[in-house]
Amino acid sequence: MKEKPARDAMMGKQLRIVLIDDEPDLRKLVERTLQFIAGWDVASAPDGESGIELVRSHQPNAAIVDLMMPGMDGFEVARRLKQDPSTAHIPVVLLTARTEIDQARLEASGADGVVFKPFEPEALAAQIAECCGEPDA
Repeated sequence: MKEKPARDAMMGKQLRIVLIDDEPDLRKLVERTLQFIAGWDVASAPDGESGIELVRSHQPNAAIVDLMMPGMDGFEVARRLKQDPSTAHIPVVLLTARTEIDQARLEASGADGVVFKPFEPEALAAQIAECCGEPDA
């Protein structure tokens, strides 16, 4: 796996990321991807409610939120994070396997980006870095 270019471009800043996804295997994959490729600190939650609390307590540089989760979907998680003054400044990136996304719901959620599954590890790290304002990503 070629990890050096993306890692070199993103090593300037140690980012803190919160991942919210109901699938344990995908959480582990994304956590390890961002830790290995970019050297970032990643905390994760299995659902929207605990994820929102994790974002509030950790104040990460970005939140990655699965779009399709039971209970509270990614649109709602993003909307709540963007409406909360303590988390509104945190970029939210939705992660989805859907090929089409409801643009009105996307805009209403306030999400800052979308990553489509399957994703290339370097592309995921680069998009998150871009949402966080990392110029070299």
